Amino acid sequence: MSKIKLTMLVLGGLLIGNANLYAAPIPEVDAPEVTVSGDAVETEPPANTASTKEDETPITRSELQGVRSEIAVLSDQLTRQLTRTIANSNRALLISGTLQNRYSATTWQNTSPYNITPGFSFNSAILSLSGNLKKDYEEGKNIDYAVGLSAAGSVNPTKTVTGTNTYAMTVTAATFQPTDAYLRYSILPSLSIDQPYLYIQLGQQKRPFGVEPQATEDKQPAINLATFSGPTGLNLSARDIGLQLKGDLFPIVDLGYNLRTPTIEYALGVFNGTGPNQLENNRSKDFAARINFNAPVEYNSDFRGLTIGSSFSTGKQDLAVINNPSQFISGGSGKASKVRYGGDISYVASPIGFTAEYAVGRDEQALSAKNAYATALTTTTQSSGYTLTLFYEWGEQFQKDYRSQSRSDDWWPKTYQPFVRFDHWDPNTAVAGNETTVLTAGFNFFFAQTTKLQLNYTVSDNKLTNLKENDFILQFQYGF
Repeated sequence: MSKIKLTMLVLGGLLIGNANLYAAPIPEVDAPEVTVSGDAVETEPPANTASTKEDETPITRSELQGVRSEIAVLSDQLTRQLTRTIANSNRALLISGTLQNRYSATTWQNTSPYNITPGFSFNSAILSLSGNLKKDYEEGKNIDYAVGLSAAGSVNPTKTVTGTNTYAMTVTAATFQPTDAYLRYSILPSLSIDQPYLYIQLGQQKRPFGVEPQATEDKQPAINLATFSGPTGLNLSARDIGLQLKGDLFPIVDLGYNLRTPTIEYALGVFNGTGPNQLENNRSKDFAARINFNAPVEYNSDFRGLTIGSSFSTGKQDLAVINNPSQFISGGSGKASKVRYGGDISYVASPIGFTAEYAVGRDEQALSAKNAYATALTTTTQSSGYTLTLFYEWGEQFQKDYRSQSRSDDWWPKTYQPFVRFDHWDPNTAVAGNETTVLTAGFNFFFAQTTKLQLNYTVSDNKLTNLKENDFILQFQYGF
């Protein structure tokens, strides 16, 4: 009877329903085989069916009840284990995150005291949630969502002179703020990779401008942003709330490597223009657009990874005083024009690659703070910035055949990537001697799927403040 119990355990679901406990299977008896030979009829005796009858003996009610009890116990144990160890959600959910720990130090500076006190710091922690709200199995017109939370503090406490040999430590506490928070709907069918895609995104998201400004925190090549992309420049990397249309045309598909390369990618968007986690403060809106062309080649081509792009953005902002962007003119809320445009070229391949970006900003500003908006004299200030990054890499992490091969435990191919970057920023091209240049030599060590160690040494020269300094930054970035 042990064989019967084992079989019924495996197929226990079939025994939960109603069953006829008294019905025994009808044993099959081989009929006598009749052979006709001339006028004689020969009959062969049936085969011995003793073993068949023994195997087909019906089970009793008590045995069936015992099997049902064992199935119920196993079901209860499995349910308790899943409840305790697996989170539940109404829809499919992907949880990911990125954390960054740093060590920073100023190795040389032309003034004293140094700006950065050597020490360890927590830079940021990002928690990302993404999933699907509606799955279209016929055409792939899905509705997806993305939500992100980021906690970021100051990179390092900064010493500020308050008296003779007395210094005050200024520390910015880490606070959680939403990063991405948007819905995405696929307007065109997305099940076939050889057809163009078209999406619409609503919510807080990256604006379509440039290459580095659109890179998320875990994909940025260097530890610090390029100056034109950061808050001390044009702040192009900041997220904004609005509506964006993204799509591509003429995709080239290499099925052998599962590679899809759209020849043309485009994006159009309308945004508040006030930045992340901010309500609209005027009637105007910002408009942004980007188009880039990818080399229409297959995986083994030397031109794979070559992209040329162009970006444009325009909108309104509060009228500020020239050379003092924190001082605003009365009545000038949402009245000053702002324009951003730029171009980029990148070749992201192995082992050699480069990225180059150029961006220009044109901002309407008041010449003086004495007059209100109605009588204020204004001018247009033009700023510009560019960055060039060259890198060389060796290792197997970015080679698809190594990444897709079977592995034991948590093995992952390692890759080493030294790079050098030159960053230039000019806040007012009409004024000489106010540029900022930053030369960065770095090394990225990718030793896990979501983990890398970054070492950067920067040499910066701010001619506007006459500050020169060299900084060393080590960052350990890991994710899940």
